[in-house]
Amino acid sequence: MNEFSKLIYYDLALEAQNGRLPEIVGRADEMLRLSRIVGRRMDNNALIVGPSGIGKTIFVHAWIKQLAGQKKNLKFLQIEGESFYSLGTPGVALHRYKEALEGLPASVLFIDNFGSLVQNKPVLFQNLGRLLSSTVERPDVHVVLAMEPHEQKWIENQDAGWLKSFEALNLKNQPFAEQMAILNFHLKKIKTRATVGQPALEAIVKFVERFPALGQLPDGAIKLLDESLSSVRGSLTEAEIRHVVSDKINIPLNQLQTNELELLKGLEARMNQRVIGQDKAIGKIAMTIQRAKLGLRNPNRPLGSFLLLGPSGVGKTETAKVLAEQIFGRKESFVRIDMSEFGQEHTVQRLIGAPPGYVGYDAGGGLTNPVKNEPYSLVLLDEIEKAHSKVFDIFLQILDDGRLTSGQGETIDFTQTVLMATSNLAVGDIIKGFEDNCDIHSEEFLKSKIIPVLTQAFRPEFLNRFDSIIVFKPLDLDNLVRIAQLEIQKIEERVKKHKIKFSIDPAVLRRQVAKFVDYRFGARPIKRFIEETCETLVTKNLLK
Repeated sequence: MNEFSKLIYYDLALEAQNGRLPEIVGRADEMLRLSRIVGRRMDNNALIVGPSGIGKTIFVHAWIKQLAGQKKNLKFLQIEGESFYSLGTPGVALHRYKEALEGLPASVLFIDNFGSLVQNKPVLFQNLGRLLSSTVERPDVHVVLAMEPHEQKWIENQDAGWLKSFEALNLKNQPFAEQMAILNFHLKKIKTRATVGQPALEAIVKFVERFPALGQLPDGAIKLLDESLSSVRGSLTEAEIRHVVSDKINIPLNQLQTNELELLKGLEARMNQRVIGQDKAIGKIAMTIQRAKLGLRNPNRPLGSFLLLGPSGVGKTETAKVLAEQIFGRKESFVRIDMSEFGQEHTVQRLIGAPPGYVGYDAGGGLTNPVKNEPYSLVLLDEIEKAHSKVFDIFLQILDDGRLTSGQGETIDFTQTVLMATSNLAVGDIIKGFEDNCDIHSEEFLKSKIIPVLTQAFRPEFLNRFDSIIVFKPLDLDNLVRIAQLEIQKIEERVKKHKIKFSIDPAVLRRQVAKFVDYRFGARPIKRFIEETCETLVTKNLLK
């Protein structure tokens, strides 16, 4: 190996000899499989694939540590001596890579973060890929690359044949017991005087499993443990961990005090407290989400997909907001897209992002960016009937496969996303059916009155992909009075610091609300009336 090559290679055998390579907890089966892949006579190169934070680098380093210095284990690699190298990639000119790779001795060569190095850089991938192709053809060199799933997908789209010399080893989340063992292992390395019991560690793993915004296991759990210990002088408790989680990802403390099973049990009841008069619609939505969360639905589709129909102001958007808050726990997990902005064919690309070489490429897509950053989200497609027909092809892919390829070539995962679309189509039929005392939630009403209207705007195969087409009924006087009372409570909460309470005669409130009953507009006029009346009273009294 020439002198320059030594500057960009790290001798991992020497690192292992000096005790600088990490220990690993578990992964014995995966390490054995990596040995089998690299020990083959053909295509004996490996891709280590997994999301950021799952432990790809530690896994390969631990595997090398296990092999280094054990000559009996190296015979199957057809390597003489202890030759394990890691190639430093950033900031090195391409001709230097050529020089380094041509001077590489018989060895195992590990290139970490290879996917992030070449993704969205087609020219670099072609040139560096060509150099590596010559390297992997050598029988005495075994190349191990680490990358994330979307980076692997990008490379496949560029040159699927290039990957044929590699066998993919996908790292999955380790079992709960191993996650606990990992935390116990790291706890021994952290210098702390705090007492940490197993219940606290269990709580950390469960929180990270429940809220992906905390990061990928085990990395997310290690960071949560470290942060939780930073402010503890005595014993680390679950209550203190909850406070850290609440601050990190902006989830109310009271929601963290309940486990996910309990949240699922009470989902329908809690939603009905916030969305008035739509019990049947809420019941269907809650049941779909419960089935998905319990693992009873197809895992390759979104958690739930719903087309919401009904007059304006009856709770469609509020249902989406409440559901996002209940199952994901964060306001940031609610993404609203106004589909009237995508009525022209040329605007469709804005949803997934412009492809390489086009204006706006770096900006990404209005749909793909939020879900990439927050996979556990509810996406609300408002007034979907106003979008261009090509938009429906995008969502057809999501509803079918639970994923979508962005303009940047990344595969965006929608399997933990809830997709809701609202539409004002068939409002006239819904109102008339309600006035005629028809069961507007029945399959018969849907097929005879609603579907014929919907198929004028949407293709049948698109409509059939939704889990449910859900009708929200017009709001009657009793519903509107209840909504008025809730609005008054909200205003009282806002002016709580002024110690103000409203005293309202129920009969008077009912008479006032009755003036605004209009099935076309729902609760919006009532909300405006309550806000104007109550806020005016408060303003006059405060000014006095």
